[in-house]
Amino acid sequence: MKTETIPQTEKIQIQELLEKLCSEEGLIRKEARNSLVKTGTPVLPYVLELLDSEKHIYRWEAMKVIAEIGSPESIPIFLESLNDDSGDIRWIASEGLIHTGKYSLKPLLQLILDKHDSVFVLNGAHHIIHVLSIKKLLPKDFPTKNLLDLLKVSSNPSSMKVLVHHTLEMLAKGGSE
Repeated sequence: MKTETIPQTEKIQIQELLEKLCSEEGLIRKEARNSLVKTGTPVLPYVLELLDSEKHIYRWEAMKVIAEIGSPESIPIFLESLNDDSGDIRWIASEGLIHTGKYSLKPLLQLILDKHDSVFVLNGAHHIIHVLSIKKLLPKDFPTKNLLDLLKVSSNPSSMKVLVHHTLEMLAKGGSE
């Protein structure tokens, strides 16, 4: 994640907001989260540090900020978090990938190929593709129904991998974007 050069006063404000994001008070965390989201991408390198916390609420708040900012540069973080042990972290990561829209599609398909044995990844991918379909954010020739069926059943991983690989090739050739 690239770090932007920001003034020292803004760094101090971000640090103060991060401290509030770790408050025991939910309302204080929510206000801090909203302020961090309004600040946008410059906060991402600072918020990322909280993803390594052992405290679930810090990780949750950090993922929520990252997802609400919805920057395409956060896609690798969302993809990694689709395999998190915590269901709500996975859900927020899915929402972050939905928020980034078409930018998340190729990396998500590649993740399906790489982690085709992960129930967490397949469930998350199903949700993401379903919502992107509803929002009409998928390419015209995207095999939505077939892929959703294969992701749901996952009893035929070889068919799913073939379809995903074919879809990635179609997208690489500039098909229906």
